[in-house]
Amino acid sequence: MKIQAAAEEVVVALEKLGRPERAAKSEYYAPTSMRVLGVPVPELRVMIRALKQRYGDWNGREWIAFSKALVATGIFECQGLAYDLIARNREILASVTAGDLRTLGRNLDNWGSVDSFGVGILGVLWRTGVVKDGQVTGLLGSDDHWQRRLAVVSTVALNLKSRGGTGDTERTLRVCAHVVDDHHEMIQKALSWALRELSKRDPEAVREFVERHRSHLAGRVLREVSHKLDFGTKN
Repeated sequence: MKIQAAAEEVVVALEKLGRPERAAKSEYYAPTSMRVLGVPVPELRVMIRALKQRYGDWNGREWIAFSKALVATGIFECQGLAYDLIARNREILASVTAGDLRTLGRNLDNWGSVDSFGVGILGVLWRTGVVKDGQVTGLLGSDDHWQRRLAVVSTVALNLKSRGGTGDTERTLRVCAHVVDDHHEMIQKALSWALRELSKRDPEAVREFVERHRSHLAGRVLREVSHKLDFGTKN
């Protein structure tokens, strides 16, 4: 009960901080079925610090329950808070089970939510073995392009140092190979990101992958990944 009450307090606080003009801009750049309040990022960070201080005695499972309650509000900023709380705290992240992911992964219908969940939570749990290979590759067969994007961006956590990644060429390229013919814009962008991140760890493997699939890869992917390999930047 206290957890639900805490989530309701967060909603009230965020509603007061919302800015209509920012909400309109957010809905333009990342359309979503969720309610968007338009709370500036700095305000969200202040909220996260306040929550950690206020509920510092909660254990990992209590934080997970709180995060689920935030996601259940159907508010974009609440979902973002939940994902940030989990992704940036090792104890909380270590408390997430594979069974929690379905509830936490609701309303993944925009690139901001998908990327935050995929890189900060799903990908990390994949790297640590909580999530199995089949769960990630299973997403690639979805008719929902956001689920396919989720699979691709989750590979970023395998290679991104700030997420504990040390490099995983095999699993990254296995996922990337599934989407070389998927020319949905959101998949193209995710594939480019995944390959560029891996190129920091294993540039030769990425070069070989690009050459092998050159005739299938979208122009965007070829340009961005090749530029990253040759000059160290996206463009």
